[in-house]
Amino acid sequence: MNSNISNILDGAAGKAQKAQGESLSTFLASLTTSAIILGLGVIAYIFLKSRFPEYYSQHIYRRPDLEWKPVFLLSRIFVFPTPDFDIKDAAGLDNYFFDRYLHTIARIFLLLGLTIPPILIPINIANGKNEAGGVKGLDRLSFSNVGFSHTDRYWIHLVVAILVVTLVCHTLQHEVREYARIQSDSHLGVSKSSILVSSSIQHLSFKSIRRHFHRAAGGVRSITIIRDYSSLHAKLRRRDALLRKLEIAETNLIMKANYKANIGGTKSDSGCSSSIPLGMKYLDQKDRPLIRLPLYPWLPPLPFVGVQVDAIRHFYMEIARSNAEIEWDQEHPDKFPQTGSFFVHFNQRISAQLATLALKARIPPTWTLKHGTAPDDTIWAHISISWWQQCIRTIIVYLLVTTLTLGFAVPVTIIGLLSQIKYLADVVSWLQWIETLPNWLVGVIQGVLPPALLAVITAAVPIAIRLIANTEGLHSYQVTENHVQIYYFTFLFVQGFLTISLSAGITTIIGELANTIQAVPSVLAQNLPKACNYFFSYIIMSTIIVVISTLIHVKRLISLSVLSPIFDKTARQKWTRVCNVNLQQWGTFIPVFTNIACIGLTYSVIAPLILVFSTVYFTALWVLYRFFPPKLTELDVGTNGLFYPTAIRQLFTGIYFMELCLSGLFFLVRDANNRATCTAQAIIMIVVTALTALFHHTIDHSHWICWLPLPNVLKQNIDQISGQDKGRPGGSYRRGADQHSIVRLGTVKIDVQDEALRTSRPVVWIPRDDLGIADHEISYVRSTYNGMWISNKGACLDERGKLKLLGPPPDSGLQVNFKAERRTEGT
Repeated sequence: MNSNISNILDGAAGKAQKAQGESLSTFLASLTTSAIILGLGVIAYIFLKSRFPEYYSQHIYRRPDLEWKPVFLLSRIFVFPTPDFDIKDAAGLDNYFFDRYLHTIARIFLLLGLTIPPILIPINIANGKNEAGGVKGLDRLSFSNVGFSHTDRYWIHLVVAILVVTLVCHTLQHEVREYARIQSDSHLGVSKSSILVSSSIQHLSFKSIRRHFHRAAGGVRSITIIRDYSSLHAKLRRRDALLRKLEIAETNLIMKANYKANIGGTKSDSGCSSSIPLGMKYLDQKDRPLIRLPLYPWLPPLPFVGVQVDAIRHFYMEIARSNAEIEWDQEHPDKFPQTGSFFVHFNQRISAQLATLALKARIPPTWTLKHGTAPDDTIWAHISISWWQQCIRTIIVYLLVTTLTLGFAVPVTIIGLLSQIKYLADVVSWLQWIETLPNWLVGVIQGVLPPALLAVITAAVPIAIRLIANTEGLHSYQVTENHVQIYYFTFLFVQGFLTISLSAGITTIIGELANTIQAVPSVLAQNLPKACNYFFSYIIMSTIIVVISTLIHVKRLISLSVLSPIFDKTARQKWTRVCNVNLQQWGTFIPVFTNIACIGLTYSVIAPLILVFSTVYFTALWVLYRFFPPKLTELDVGTNGLFYPTAIRQLFTGIYFMELCLSGLFFLVRDANNRATCTAQAIIMIVVTALTALFHHTIDHSHWICWLPLPNVLKQNIDQISGQDKGRPGGSYRRGADQHSIVRLGTVKIDVQDEALRTSRPVVWIPRDDLGIADHEISYVRSTYNGMWISNKGACLDERGKLKLLGPPPDSGLQVNFKAERRTEGT
């Protein structure tokens, strides 16, 4: 049984090694096919852009006044670092760091691509092993082709590898420091001078918190104790669900009335009065939706059980009642119990930095630092989680991610068996019924079903990882997304690089490594070089796919033209899709580029030809995304480029694997007399690996981000702090109108509240129609249900009776010119 499981897990192993020894003609044929696909994609883009110019002129929905604009392309940008970020463009920080990330990688590969291939490829080819030594095709350009009588040439490979490590480490160190400096200069607002703390001591008083931070330089501005609003959040979720059902029912009723009016006119016995909705002039009573009430409040509605009532009227009454309950709770926050978490807002940013360091040094962590975060970025339901609960959740998440990463081969292998279902029917007795199926159905099962299922489970991996990360109980949306980035990169590197490169399979490799850690270089050296040709074609095809999908906006086209007409039944659902269709969640967007960069760095010395393709890939993407910048963050969540230092640190993965693989290769080198001649190079490379790890530790994000801003902050604020402390020895405080915060005299109260307290009454959004049914419904609702807000502004029915957007929801607070984008959304 155990052997069967191992065989399943090893099913995807060695896929990349099938390209070993690929001939030049085969590679050129693959390159020609890729060029044809790219040409067809460009032609399709030109045709679609000329056919739907309005659709492609507004390919991304953003607020232009808050958008960072990349500088004009100059030749010097390919060599020198990206220009500094302007503080006035702070809302575009994520786009700036994404542009800088692609630019940094493109610059690294450009410098390596211009220097390493001209040096190593001639050395690898001249007097090499060639076909007589078992090396053929593109492998003759690689490390493995150096002749048996010329093993002294491997010293050049060692020197080049050290230069690669030096260049990459220097570049990454510079970028991490620049990130800290830019964050220190541009990240303004409450989150820079505030910290979020949790304590294992429940029911903390303002006095005890103030006493703990009373020595903070500059004083404490205010303290916000977080309360447990879980019951209020439950009421808000219930109201949102009722609103969604009500808008679907109202919209369907209006569309149905307009449809019947266009084909059949009014009812002969209709006598519409002001107390009856106008839509009933064209509809029968049976056309109105009904709903069954549950037998008990704690039971869900059951079919065929319970009293049937008019669904629309029921939803209006329930929403009106929920509005009253929610607004009363919002006006009386003191009735909710306190949690062990609180915000501390300092007058000086240096105080937050010093308090952060002090809290991190506390053992045991009775007071746990969570992070300085903006209110809109806070996951309020997770704030009260204690440090030990966080540890348990983190361990569980690590186990789930590990299981997903290593066990992904199981469903992939099972799906792969479907392509051989006819053969399996002859071998396995209980599958013989498949032989009775029609030939066309068997063909569909073998040819269409496997790639379709594989695409589905592959697309489900990012969703699964995000769901797992959400259970970790992190307090910030961006921190959660940052963990998604870490987990997804791990998955991609293991499944998208290691698994398909290892000939023996993941379970066999793990068994070998379990015996001794010294087997790591040997295992990598025996497997990774054989797979390099596969990744040549992989990087080329990835470039073409990204370019075509970005130009044509495939995701947007499918979402708005196919999915929206099927699933979006209300104007609000359409608006939500329009706003989120271009959102690239960077937790699963950035790791794709990082994984390819690590592959390129791993093979930079072993197969230097890969540097050419990596340079083309990242340069093309850098230029492409400067013209079509992705939307990486929702506007209300905030932006701080948190993915940047994580992605920079993940690039060390490629350096480590290059060093380990070269160490193993040097140990395996033999001369014509079968003697090991590169032991010295291997030992030097092991030392370089240890030095790289030490260097990596010194530029770790958690160390530099905490310490680097301090000198600038000290320099800017030391005089100001001294002057303020003379007139205010300990800070002056007074109690606020309620117990939600303490506010220092002479300062403005910082609005850091749970989102449940800031949520306003929703507006029922229905579409306007030419018959005036929506207008009559608005008047009827306002006169019948007290306190209900309803509007038809921003949505209408077109001449075909289809739902069409004209602007944002009436309760969104946005003022946007939203015209001429509706060719696909209005269906």
